[in-house]
Amino acid sequence: MKHSTGNPTKAEQARFAKLKAMKCIACTLNGKASGDEDYDTVPPEIHHIKSGGRRIGHMATLPLCHWHHQGVPYDGMTAAWLLERVGPSVHKHTKPFRRRYGTEAELLETVNGMIANG
Repeated sequence: MKHSTGNPTKAEQARFAKLKAMKCIACTLNGKASGDEDYDTVPPEIHHIKSGGRRIGHMATLPLCHWHHQGVPYDGMTAAWLLERVGPSVHKHTKPFRRRYGTEAELLETVNGMIANG
């Protein structure tokens, strides 16, 4: 797969594996935890943080569920329902997302801490 940041190194691939094993950071901050209804069935996607419209690297990545990442509703759910009950997405509701969850840099710091603490 071609990436705008180049092909991931082994260390970056290892980070991706750790992110995919985590839960969505926004859902986690909403108080969702492993074992919650439907929560374990939504694997996270890898969101690359950007600066000036460009990805800043594979190590600047966050685990986000499809809703919190792309803002695309899951089957049988509406965008309005998800926005009200689950919160905003980083791509479709950027400012509300940052107000609710913090900046992407702050979330990166949180995620890095979670990875470091295993």
